[in-house]
Amino acid sequence: MIRNLAKLCIENKGSISPALLPERYNEGTGVCNPSIYIDSNGDILISLRHVHYTLYHSEFNQKFNSGWGPLAYLNPENDITLRTSNYIGRLNPVSLYIEEIEKIDTSENDIKPIWEFIGLEDIRVFRWEEKLYVSGVRRDIKEDGEGRMELCEIKKTAEGYKEVSRMRIEVKPGTYLEKNWMPILDMPYHYVRWSNPLEIVKVDIKNITKQKVSEGIINVIPSETVINKKYTIPDIRSIRGGSQVTNYGEYKLAVIHECDYWINEGGNKDAKYYHRFMFWDKDWNLVKITEPFKFMDAQIEFCCGLAVNGKDLLISFGYQDNASYVLKMPKNVLGKLNYVDIEYKK
Repeated sequence: MIRNLAKLCIENKGSISPALLPERYNEGTGVCNPSIYIDSNGDILISLRHVHYTLYHSEFNQKFNSGWGPLAYLNPENDITLRTSNYIGRLNPVSLYIEEIEKIDTSENDIKPIWEFIGLEDIRVFRWEEKLYVSGVRRDIKEDGEGRMELCEIKKTAEGYKEVSRMRIEVKPGTYLEKNWMPILDMPYHYVRWSNPLEIVKVDIKNITKQKVSEGIINVIPSETVINKKYTIPDIRSIRGGSQVTNYGEYKLAVIHECDYWINEGGNKDAKYYHRFMFWDKDWNLVKITEPFKFMDAQIEFCCGLAVNGKDLLISFGYQDNASYVLKMPKNVLGKLNYVDIEYKK
């Protein structure tokens, strides 16, 4: 397994750049899980998630556990929720450093949160039919923390980025938590919901219904499964979503993640995250998948963005919920990765 993809990229004339949120916005708490998108005018857009806490995680031999175990959320004393705010910025095309960034104003659509995870989590940024969207999971409108993906249109105004619509995506049959759907960039209103087995859903933005929740009214749109490949890949962890799905030559390409989550002998939770590249053909048959890798050899890393930029791939990822990076990966590095022999299990 490649434990440091960033190092491999740098050794092959790639680079890594931090994606920084000015301290006046984050007040020293965590910024993570960026998403990246190359807009139609060539601008490289990036979203940043400000989590309003600092994650402490004891790495490697875990000699320095906290009183809550190897993983702990350190919140401001006046706010012990897991609160998210989102920002959108533009990268310098050469240095890949952020040139400008602004908070997304969601005030027109916000209602009083009633669960402890507040805000739209782990957004992906992209365009469908010339509209700029972000899409992530929200869990704060129902008392049990039910999670649903939301599709939110964003517009740049004189005052900054503004959320002009918010649509909560319903699924059938109902589930408790839907998250990490991967938007397919060249198929408007389609997502990869699951990768193993593959399920692609389409959402109907013209069929908006109003739904009353305890603190207000929300817009809900339906989804339906349009592609379902009846196979699984054996001997692999549960595959979860990651980046957007983009075109790469004759393939569809995405970065996915796997989470190895457990409760240790002390009764505390812990986790390790891994990533892979997945390639599908035009008929959505899986043709290639890499062995798992890590970006910088941390237990907790998470990718929300992938873009093709000339001879390079741009990959955005978060590190321990405390830092964000953009990795410029020369395309030839894909040939240096190890791939899994695919034997479909019917």
